[in-house]
Amino acid sequence: MSKRLHPLYIVIDFVQYIKNNILPIAFLAFVQREILFTYWWVLLIIGAGIACFSFVKWRMFRYEVTESEIQIKKGIFKKENRFIQRTRIQSIQIDQPLLFRLLKLARLRIETASSGTDAEVDLPGILLHDAYKLKQTLQLNSKQVIEAKEEIQVLKVPIGRLALAAALSANFGYIFASLGVLYEYVDNFVNRWIQSAYEQVIQQSILAVILLAMIIIVIAYLLSILLYILRFGDFTVERYEKQLQIQYGILNKRSLNVPFHKIQAVTIEEGILRRLFGWCAISLKVVTSDAQQTIYLHPFLRTEELQAIFEQYLPNYEYVECTPNVVKSYVWYKLALEVAVTAVAAIGISFWKVQFIWIVLALSLIGGLLTWFGYRQGGVFMNNSFVSIRSQFIMRKTTIVQRKKIQRINIQAGRMFWKKGYRKIEFSTMGPAASYSAGYFPQIVWEPIFNEATVKCNS
Repeated sequence: MSKRLHPLYIVIDFVQYIKNNILPIAFLAFVQREILFTYWWVLLIIGAGIACFSFVKWRMFRYEVTESEIQIKKGIFKKENRFIQRTRIQSIQIDQPLLFRLLKLARLRIETASSGTDAEVDLPGILLHDAYKLKQTLQLNSKQVIEAKEEIQVLKVPIGRLALAAALSANFGYIFASLGVLYEYVDNFVNRWIQSAYEQVIQQSILAVILLAMIIIVIAYLLSILLYILRFGDFTVERYEKQLQIQYGILNKRSLNVPFHKIQAVTIEEGILRRLFGWCAISLKVVTSDAQQTIYLHPFLRTEELQAIFEQYLPNYEYVECTPNVVKSYVWYKLALEVAVTAVAAIGISFWKVQFIWIVLALSLIGGLLTWFGYRQGGVFMNNSFVSIRSQFIMRKTTIVQRKKIQRINIQAGRMFWKKGYRKIEFSTMGPAASYSAGYFPQIVWEPIFNEATVKCNS
């Protein structure tokens, strides 16, 4: 029998629509208060229209799970009937954003190999216990009886380790972006004396600019630690016979099951600071509609713990070390390009603020050092079952792929490097944003790999 989403989905959809349009509403509230107060009834009509639209969406959405497939029926102006075979399911994810938790609801997303920018099945408002029950049902074959599964291994990451992970991640660029967007919208509403004081500080000296930048960096750094803990808090991995159950999140709780045979690749991530202190992270590539989503098996562990984690939680994989074997001389071409870009930038800035040229030169020097040491860390290695490929700029990533999971292998090079026998090499697995590359490599390295990489393993 087909079912509807929980009636409280109407509230969720209404709030989501308001959230997506909060900026123009806030702009109107601050800039055109008189119009807003005069025509407040217009907002009520619009709100009522949105509520009615959410109600109709809820009424028209139905889903049904049979022994062999999932059926989805939805649409107001355009009807849509969708049928998904249960055997095509790649992963199942349960999310609980803050509003969902307050309403005791959950969002269940089902990914298949053909999922594009959206999940193949998205149930954005069902009771939490119904979500887990449905998830358990879909994980079983049609002839099986639903039974409790015994846990084999349980991994929990304490808050203290997460705080240390955030402190060593130095990954808070998105906070700068959010601060920039916030400034763009708030700038028109700040008092004139604040704007005047800001301009006076900027005009005083370069030292004042540096001090202001350092304050912003410290604030962003502290915020990055807090956001990291909120994102990965209560991180737990449960290993069962055929799959992993990964749960994390304090405000936005997520629960994701990952069958072992659905894992497309395993990546060891080592940021600059983490690598200096001997720490890393392990992420998994699973087919998902969200190309930006990173599924972590462990967000922060010692490099000497890698072997044990692979043995306990990744029975279909083994940790394959990858040593640098790229063509070292190619790095000079990359550095020459950066020098040319720096020269153009320095000339352009000299016509505006000549005293800022040293900033461009400093950034160029840092970029050159990252390019030099990063490129020289690149490598590729293959054995009978796995391919390991490593690349680095700021973060070093070593990706291990089962040879039988490789969908495509590509080699490429410019005309000059092609004649010399140098090639870049790229492996692709199933799913969006699932390409892993490094290079250039000498012929003695890439040729045997290219000739043999697509040979299927017997295991």
